[in-house]
Amino acid sequence: MNCPKCGHVQAGAKECERCGVIFARLRKKEEETVLAGQGDMELTVAPRKTSGFAGWVVALLVGLLAGWYAFAPQQKPTSETEQSAAVFSPEQETDRPSASQPTSLHGEPMQPQGAEGLAGKLAAAFPVGNGLELARNATVFIKTPWGSGSGFFVTPNGYIVTNRHVVEFDSAQLKELKGKADKLAAELERDRRNSAVLENQLGGVRDAGVRRQVEEELQRRKETRDKYSAVHKEIMGQLQRIEHSSWSSDIKVILIDGSEFSVQSLKMSDRADLALLSVDCYNAPFIPSVKDNRLLGQGQKVYSIGNPAGLRHTVTGGIISGYREHKGRRFIQTDAPINPGNSGGPLISEQGGLIGINTMVLRDAQGIGFAVPFQEIQTEFGQYLGAL
Repeated sequence: MNCPKCGHVQAGAKECERCGVIFARLRKKEEETVLAGQGDMELTVAPRKTSGFAGWVVALLVGLLAGWYAFAPQQKPTSETEQSAAVFSPEQETDRPSASQPTSLHGEPMQPQGAEGLAGKLAAAFPVGNGLELARNATVFIKTPWGSGSGFFVTPNGYIVTNRHVVEFDSAQLKELKGKADKLAAELERDRRNSAVLENQLGGVRDAGVRRQVEEELQRRKETRDKYSAVHKEIMGQLQRIEHSSWSSDIKVILIDGSEFSVQSLKMSDRADLALLSVDCYNAPFIPSVKDNRLLGQGQKVYSIGNPAGLRHTVTGGIISGYREHKGRRFIQTDAPINPGNSGGPLISEQGGLIGINTMVLRDAQGIGFAVPFQEIQTEFGQYLGAL
């Protein structure tokens, strides 16, 4: 390997034989510099994609009850944004590898994963020609009773990282949806009473034209009421499914080839918007973390992989816009699009190395998204994953 300080070529991976620098200490110092930033932000979690039924319900509710706001699983903003420049001055990246073949995170050619197990099966259906395509095969679609999001394999033995808000239905959101269901029920009951009053008055109407208009109005009301009564019944059924859902049976992991896995284990961070799932598989394709800090600099190209609007395994590009702090935690700012369904997906380098986990967007802004740095995975789940 090459010493990142003096460039000396050697076999050892702990310290430089020429200048004596300890590689682990140098990497730690550089990471601390990379993640330097200022300011606080008005953020909201990147919205997972709600189920098709939930979207249909929202449209109907809006049509019936003017002034209602659409249900969307987003957190309210908590602070003002300070648009301060990130502090970072990395070395310039040199000798960038060709994208025509899989490459290592340091630029050398990378051998594709073996043809055995899940990685081989997926590569046969979706060939891997570069690091981005390898990361694409490692990205998964996560489906729950309340919506969907993205995730990705971080080890070959089936561990998957995603956002906590993808797999955890917020009790406050559940309460809000219940409130809307109750309001719909009240509106339906009020319309029934009003229709009953009109029917009682209809007997006293002598004018044939007026009588016909009232009868037509009653028929329209009945048809609308029947439609929304069916909607209310479906809402109550979905609420019951959510309340009685079990992650072990109701959360599904869907791969790029459409194959589906049940979740074997689920662990959620108390500090970060991260969750760790596992599925039963052998030799899964996985995304290794970036080891070269030159790939983490401001302005470096990055790519987001996810399932925006249900378009599975979509790859979008951008740059690292900066590094920011929010509520005492550091985030990577990027202009790579983060849309509903991208939550929990990977933010990766051109070579396919993991840089972060897409998690938040700046409310009422375009092209300003945030990712949790990949180091948080090790901090939160290192006891299960070992060294990444």
